[in-house]
Amino acid sequence: MNRGTIVRLLTLALVVTATASTLLARGPSTDVTTAFEQAFDPYEAIHAALAADTLEGVAANARKIAVIARSSADSFDAGRAGVPEDKASQCQALLPEVVDAANRLARATTLDEAREAFGELSRPMVRWRGMFSGNDKPNVVFCPMARKPWLQESGEIANPYYGSKMLRCGDIVS
Repeated sequence: MNRGTIVRLLTLALVVTATASTLLARGPSTDVTTAFEQAFDPYEAIHAALAADTLEGVAANARKIAVIARSSADSFDAGRAGVPEDKASQCQALLPEVVDAANRLARATTLDEAREAFGELSRPMVRWRGMFSGNDKPNVVFCPMARKPWLQESGEIANPYYGSKMLRCGDIVS
């Protein structure tokens, strides 16, 4: 090796060492998206579609939720699921319910069937949200007419069970 190659290798080694030291000093990343957060994104898309009286994207998003929940159940880790250790067994038992309900929703062929299946999915999703240890929790909204809950981001209520017929029907309960 010539002198230039040695200098380049030493410089590279110093850069790699400095980068590794910086990363280690930061500690573990806090930008990890939990399974609950991953499942909530397609859930919210389904909520929006049903509130808009459409099935567009409902089946595909329901399948995404099923895959996320099944993966989380198959290799369960409380932190990855988004729950504290003392809720681990409850969450692990809940995930198959999420999978089954999401699969039922994915098979819905009418708006009425989808809305009924969304209610079945919302029940375990609301329980999972109750265990969720994150700071940014979606709202739990309850429709007194349908007697069913759902999750949604903050903002104006958008009822997925009645859509345009009763779009603003519901109360934020949590």
